[in-house]
Amino acid sequence: MLEQLTVRNYVLIENLDVGFNDGFSVITGETGSGKSIILGALSLLLGAKADKDAIRKGCSSAEASGVFISSSPLVKAWLEDHDAEGEDGEIIIRRTVKESGRSLYTVNGIPVSRKEGEELGSLLVDISSQHAHQTLLRPGVYREMLDDHAGNGDLLAEYRREYTSLRAMEKERKRLSEEMARNAEERDYIEFCLSELEKAGLKEGEEEEIKKRLDVINSSEAIRENLSAAIDELRAGSSAISEALSYLSKAVRKDPALLELEERLEPVSIEAEDIAMTLRSKLSSLEFSEAELEELNSRLSVIQKMKRRFGGSVGKAIQTMEEYREKLHVIDDGDSLLEDLEKKINAVSVRVYELADRLSSSRTAAAEKLEKGISGVLRELGMPSAVFHISVERTDEGPDGADSVSFLIAPNKGEKLSYVQDTASGGELSRILLAIKASTGCGNGAEALLFDEIDAGLGGESANKVGDELRKLSSSSQVIAITHLPQIAVRASSHYLVSKEERDGRTVSCIRQIGGEEREKETARLLSGSTSGISLEHARSLLEVEG
Repeated sequence: MLEQLTVRNYVLIENLDVGFNDGFSVITGETGSGKSIILGALSLLLGAKADKDAIRKGCSSAEASGVFISSSPLVKAWLEDHDAEGEDGEIIIRRTVKESGRSLYTVNGIPVSRKEGEELGSLLVDISSQHAHQTLLRPGVYREMLDDHAGNGDLLAEYRREYTSLRAMEKERKRLSEEMARNAEERDYIEFCLSELEKAGLKEGEEEEIKKRLDVINSSEAIRENLSAAIDELRAGSSAISEALSYLSKAVRKDPALLELEERLEPVSIEAEDIAMTLRSKLSSLEFSEAELEELNSRLSVIQKMKRRFGGSVGKAIQTMEEYREKLHVIDDGDSLLEDLEKKINAVSVRVYELADRLSSSRTAAAEKLEKGISGVLRELGMPSAVFHISVERTDEGPDGADSVSFLIAPNKGEKLSYVQDTASGGELSRILLAIKASTGCGNGAEALLFDEIDAGLGGESANKVGDELRKLSSSSQVIAITHLPQIAVRASSHYLVSKEERDGRTVSCIRQIGGEEREKETARLLSGSTSGISLEHARSLLEVEG
């Protein structure tokens, strides 16, 4: 529901803050007092296009903000999708219009686009007026209303699952067929490339090992010379160390205190000899043949060729080889795969058709009952000659079934049936929507309903009926009606008055909730255009009866 509306510097509104109650509320006021301006500000908040000309003269921007409370799963899902969740179901929407024509739009502080704001707005408030947010003109709404009335929720959900599965399989069939045709044309090339790749026998890391071995071979002469020199020096050093060890042993016999030095020198002699032996072994391993060098270079050339042709790396080339194997598998087994897929498609197609047929039957049966109920309510709402018809025409299967649903009406006697959106005026649209909701108890899911011009052309008992229907509807949704009729106004639980006044030499529009004597006077004005004693008495009696 709409809990609070705040408007700044919008047309004649300078600074407006108004809280709304649940149940049934009416907004009244003199012609030209600003009721349509308040509706325009609310529509702006709910995603209507911004108009820089609506900015109050002398101001750089206009702003509308609203506080809404919602427990709707659809609203909750929208907020979650846009990371805009609030606390305790509270939703704060703010829209600022700049002189440049640009607007800033936020939901719970999160920036959104106008289209996104319009999506959320349609879930929060349903405005039926001549100029804004006409539910009956939104594509697909007729089918939604009919399905709600028929209780097709589970059936429609099952249909959508099967339909989505069918479309996915059809997409896969198309992809597989195209791939088979494309691969068949390339088969010789694929087989040739696969043969080369398999013959190459590529392995991850092999190229690096070959390069390391070639580096050693290419540097072997320098390595050999240095190793030979090191071995010669170690040989000479080992001999010198042995001589030194011999002399030290003789000295130990004369002076035992030198034993520790002898023991330290002996391992050095052994280590030097061991290093020399290891170097000699390494030197002998440096031998290689020209055949080995040629083989390594040839293998490296094969690896680099495969890299250039198939992806730029050994890993990519190996991946390409697997892809070629898969393509050949599709070519070889494609007919079988396609045949199996076709069988599945046929089975699901039958299921989709059966579910679409059940939906059509349910919708047709519901349409016959619903149109009678709506026509009856329309007669009570001041459209006595109206003929209402719901058309359910079979079409190709789509995401929502195989039906095109239209609402048609002949508002006056002798007229032919025409589509509601092409025929009905703003006031008639409001009454049609009210009749639909009164007949079905459902609509587009919005938790707040605002009716504008619903009293156009009404009077007497018809106005009483409209008031009664609005009050009934308010038991399940917040209902706000802009009206000129006392019969409607007195049935509301909350009454708001729009007026104009002068402030600092400028005209401003205001709105406030009224009650008591103020409400009696406004009801009297609606009754006779004056607040005379007779009118006040009449107003007071009406309010007492309806209160």
